[in-house]
Amino acid sequence: MEMQQEHTLATHLRACSHFLYYQTGGKAGQRRILVTLLRWPDLTQKELQDILDISSGSLSEILQKMEDAALVARKKSRDDKRQVKLELTPEGKAMALQVKEHYLRTLERMFECLNQEEKGSLGQILAKLAAHLDSLKADPLFAAGATDVCGELSSRRGNY
Repeated sequence: MEMQQEHTLATHLRACSHFLYYQTGGKAGQRRILVTLLRWPDLTQKELQDILDISSGSLSEILQKMEDAALVARKKSRDDKRQVKLELTPEGKAMALQVKEHYLRTLERMFECLNQEEKGSLGQILAKLAAHLDSLKADPLFAAGATDVCGELSSRRGNY
């Protein structure tokens, strides 16, 4: 079955995703943590972990590096002394503002080739596609197929 158009669309989406992912700090790197703490000051590590959807071990490792670089500090909660809140240091806040500005410039530059109508159409199409992809995640046959294929590819890798 010929699926050239779908392949081309997937290739273009992958290129756009790759660009956006790496220009805005990756999945849960330091830049994303800085901007999140700028937006929501005084989060606990667990709250930050939930927002970023990252494992506690990974977040702990990144936060330790950020503490060592004097970007983040841990403070006892004023309301509950058992809780430890994360806050940006002045250096961390300055860097977070730079990261946020870079993100906004990246978005502006990324979509500058589209007029308002095209941006609106693209937004509607992507929203429709995102909703469909969310429904596919819940489809047990789709999920099982992806696992089977990935598992088979993983086992084949050892044979090469």
